[in-house]
Amino acid sequence: MRQYKKNILDNKLTSKVMKNVTHEGRTRNIIFIIIALVIGYWLYHLWSAGRNAPMVTGAAPVNVSVAPVATEDLPNIVSLVGTVYAFETVAIKSRIDSQVTKVHFMDGDTVTEGAVLFELDDSILKAQLNQNEANLKRDEAQLENARTQNERYKKLAAKGFASNEKMQEAEAAYKTQIAAVNATKASIDSIKAQLDFTNITAPITGRAGTINVTRGNNVKANDTMPLVTINRVKPIRVQFAIPQRYYDALREAQKSNVEVTAQRSDGQDIAIGKLEYIDNAIDSTTGSFNARAVFENEDEKLWPGMFVNVSITLNIDNDAVVIPQVAVQNGQEGSFVFVIDEAAKKAIKRPIEILRTQDNKAVIKSGVILGEKVAVDGLLKLSDGAAVNVSDSSAPKEEKHLMNKK
Repeated sequence: MRQYKKNILDNKLTSKVMKNVTHEGRTRNIIFIIIALVIGYWLYHLWSAGRNAPMVTGAAPVNVSVAPVATEDLPNIVSLVGTVYAFETVAIKSRIDSQVTKVHFMDGDTVTEGAVLFELDDSILKAQLNQNEANLKRDEAQLENARTQNERYKKLAAKGFASNEKMQEAEAAYKTQIAAVNATKASIDSIKAQLDFTNITAPITGRAGTINVTRGNNVKANDTMPLVTINRVKPIRVQFAIPQRYYDALREAQKSNVEVTAQRSDGQDIAIGKLEYIDNAIDSTTGSFNARAVFENEDEKLWPGMFVNVSITLNIDNDAVVIPQVAVQNGQEGSFVFVIDEAAKKAIKRPIEILRTQDNKAVIKSGVILGEKVAVDGLLKLSDGAAVNVSDSSAPKEEKHLMNKK
């Protein structure tokens, strides 16, 4: 019994000791973590201070090329992608049921307005015309007889030799015959119109597409498939979508002629046209609105369905403050440049506000002063206060390329 109680006391003592040991281990771990965080925080601030500190005196100067802050009359040009559309498009269809007897042009030909494109079989219509012309002569003869009878009965009724009923019958017969003559004339006019439809002419001048129905085929009035489609390509239209932020500037530019240039994707051909219209609504899903320009296209360099690069000159900023776009750097706090103090031979980091970029130039709203010089190369090695050697040579092409990619 004594041994049993002794074992229980030993177990309790051991448990208490183990708890104390575990508690002391946890306390040490917490202390180690706090010490590590403090050391890490201290090291981080030392590193940050060293990173942001100006270059110490005696460090090797950076070779840079510079460009002056200058003024320039710079056009405000919007660049977009547009689609070429025919100025007019007509799908040629037959207006009567007949058979194609002749085709007067080839696929892709230029056709002129009024030229005969297709001839249709007109034999049935001509026979109907002859029949109706003969009927007209018969009706006109009967009309003359009815007119004579009407005049005769009027005279007899006036003298009391004929009743009023006879006179009214003669007058009704005369009027009926007039209607018959007019109906026959109308039928003749209808057949003549249909005969005109047997010669299908070009309603516009333009380029013909693929001929879908050749000689010997039957055609129906207003069939689903056109005989051929004609596109007017001189002049021609280009349609494009413009972001709504340019709406006010474009409306202002519309007060005078707005010049629009179109360039094919190969970059070889440029056409100059005029803005024709802007759409009457802005697409809420894209935040843009459609506009269209007209080009003379005498050389037919623009073709329906083609994609082109479009440039619109909205206005010209007179005496705009500009610097080379390659000089502009971007950081967490926005855009900046390195202004070079040639007297002190050091670089000064300067935040700037950019209005827009155009032709590899940046239009500056604030941040630089006319006459100052900004670094255009060696930018990857520069920091605020860095010593520099100014070179008169232009920036190396390779480094310019790297900066543009950045």
